[in-house]
Amino acid sequence: MASSEGANIALVHSLSSQQVLAHLKVDINKGLSASEVAARLHQYGPNELPKPEKESIWEKIKEQFEDLLVRILCLAAVISFIVSCFGKYL
Repeated sequence: MASSEGANIALVHSLSSQQVLAHLKVDINKGLSASEVAARLHQYGPNELPKPEKESIWEKIKEQFEDLLVRILCLAAVISFIVSCFGKYL
């Protein structure tokens, strides 16, 4: 196995379960002691994914108008509205 931690993480999928247990210093029958769990929790943090940031409704609406086709359609709608309201004066 490679010596750096990044290389170890990359190679874990190719190891047998016994090799992974030996590398992590875990007994399959006993598991981790409470002190080892606390130490690993402190070292690595909780085993959970970060919660995604919620996107506000205004950001979603703004994102819809970033597409050029949507802008063209909105411009066409405004022109159509102006022509229908003021067409007899044009």
